[in-house]
Amino acid sequence: MAREKKFRGVSIGTIVMTAITCLVVLGMALVLPKLSGNTKVTIDTDKVLQALSLDGTLPELSLSDIPIISVTKDETAPVQPTLAPVATVAPVASSTATAVSTATPTVQPTATPVPGGRFSATFGGSIIVNTELRQDHYYSESKKYDFSDVLSLIRNELTADFSMVTLENIIYPEAKLSDTVTPEDVLPMLSGVGIDAVALGYKHAYDQGMAGLTSTVTAAQSSGMTVLGAYADESSRAAQRHIMELGGVKVAVLHYTDVLSDKGKKAMKKDGLTYAVPLDAISDGAGEILADVAAVRQQGAQVVVVSLSWSAASGKTAPTKKQIAFAQQLADSGVDVIIGAGSRVVQPVTWLTGNLADGTTKQTLCAYSLGSLMNGSCTNANVAGMLLHLDISYDGQKVTFNKVSYTPTYIWRFKQDGRYYYRVVASDLPAPDGMAESQIESKDRAYKNVQKYLGEETPLVLR
Repeated sequence: MAREKKFRGVSIGTIVMTAITCLVVLGMALVLPKLSGNTKVTIDTDKVLQALSLDGTLPELSLSDIPIISVTKDETAPVQPTLAPVATVAPVASSTATAVSTATPTVQPTATPVPGGRFSATFGGSIIVNTELRQDHYYSESKKYDFSDVLSLIRNELTADFSMVTLENIIYPEAKLSDTVTPEDVLPMLSGVGIDAVALGYKHAYDQGMAGLTSTVTAAQSSGMTVLGAYADESSRAAQRHIMELGGVKVAVLHYTDVLSDKGKKAMKKDGLTYAVPLDAISDGAGEILADVAAVRQQGAQVVVVSLSWSAASGKTAPTKKQIAFAQQLADSGVDVIIGAGSRVVQPVTWLTGNLADGTTKQTLCAYSLGSLMNGSCTNANVAGMLLHLDISYDGQKVTFNKVSYTPTYIWRFKQDGRYYYRVVASDLPAPDGMAESQIESKDRAYKNVQKYLGEETPLVLR
């Protein structure tokens, strides 16, 4: 008869493993519903412990009898960023959604715009394309004129918010070429270096009548430049047409010539088109200019520049008594800048004190003449010229000259491969490559002459 096996009971290891397994099941029962939704799970601990008794086959255990292993956090494990606690929104009894109140944004005050601004301007003297200069730049192979390199060496000096020169020529294909009539090919010499405006009012501007003047104006405008001092129609002469905005400042630029040739004067009188070439009437006062200055001020101009062609002062390195008296009239009217050309040579640049109608005074910068920027008649007197550079600001009440400087210029004529060429250079800088020793001496002399003509008390500094 076989021996009956004695029941040895359940080992402690089995009890522990069974308890751990139950705890894992218990944990999953707690966690999984929460991961899938907001289901609330309640666990009856007494029933769990009762189930662990295995229907009386195991000794009864309390929760404290189950070993719990404490796991220490690994210090090298990456730390998760702490998020700000999310506010709990209490449930709303009503089925109607309640609007959530949000904070009213703070409106920042709008900054008051500062009136005025700041701009730079560069002014050059006269450009005169006479027969000699024109012929030297004619190329028989292409049967065309090419003046494009004449001003190329001073391109940087001409850079500004606004730049302007005076052209003492007529562009009229119907007329024979001469010292006064030149081909349209001369205009890229100006527009190609960034010149913005060209003053066309000078002594011979009306020598070819209204047809010649209109042709010149149209050609210059077609090259992208603003035209001053010569007008093909009366509306272009109106004061408001002379106001532009530069760097936030409203600037008016007006141009006049002192005399017309006998031929031009007779033709304009016959045509009855006195608006075509405004005269400054230097011998009879500045009535027309003063009216224009008042008109542009009324139109909102904050800075007023008056440009003048002083043909009557040709060859004079000092301003005449009439020039001085006339410039003072302009200063007394409140003009900010006076720019002169037409004399062929440089004249002084100075400050004038304007005595205004309201009893106050103001400073006016007066450049009596900037001389010749380009002239085919290269004599010792007229190879020297200058560029005037201005840095001006307006604060809503007054005009301030932040800097007044100049570039002395020299007309360099040289021979190469059997023909002559012209270049304008800055006379205070080292000589360009290829300039002969005699030309270097002439350049340096031109610089000294400009300094002498300006005088020791000039407000100008080298750029």
